Amino acid sequence: MVGAARWDSYAKFYNLVLKTVAAQRQQLFQRLVLSEPLKVYIAGCGSGLDLPYLPAQSAVLGVDFSAKMLKQSAQLQQQLQAQGHPLALTLQQGRAECSGLADSSVDLVLLHLILAVTDQPQALLQEAIRVLKPGGVISIWDKFAPQQISRLRRIADYLSRRLGTTLLLQIDDLLQPHSLVIMQRHRMLCGQMQHLMMTDPTTHLTTHNKERG
Repeated sequence: MVGAARWDSYAKFYNLVLKTVAAQRQQLFQRLVLSEPLKVYIAGCGSGLDLPYLPAQSAVLGVDFSAKMLKQSAQLQQQLQAQGHPLALTLQQGRAECSGLADSSVDLVLLHLILAVTDQPQALLQEAIRVLKPGGVISIWDKFAPQQISRLRRIADYLSRRLGTTLLLQIDDLLQPHSLVIMQRHRMLCGQMQHLMMTDPTTHLTTHNKERG
């Protein structure tokens, strides 16, 4: 995948592009039903588009390897503060699979539009599991490939990788080595985008899995 310098160059139009899925982002946070302040890890936080949806007073670590994206996150935090929605935000430049957080230390991990970008998706998912508290939630939102991948999709992936993202990531294969419980699963854009809410099975013994198309 492309490096930090390329993502720095994307920073000036990143928010404009992501407006195309702004409604999806709003809907997924409605499903998460966040109210009380939380300890949150945002892996690949980008320009901070998730920040307005987090409960005020939450302690948030955002990691991204683009310095310009992190600068935009900091500016958004200042705007939220001025609007009476303060967050204890720490921003860290680096790779998201190396957060530096303690084991079992966060209530919520957001993996939003990052698994298809990183060249180490399995390592990133493992990091999310490592830092999650018992009873915590991992929220995954991204574009995922179906089990049968067409030749046209493979050709498109050849081009998309040069922009920094893959079209071939299969979420079920990624989750297979782990024992996470899928609490909810929502498919959007004819299944091209998915939102999954997951937790540790040891703390999810009484709730039935929900899968929605």
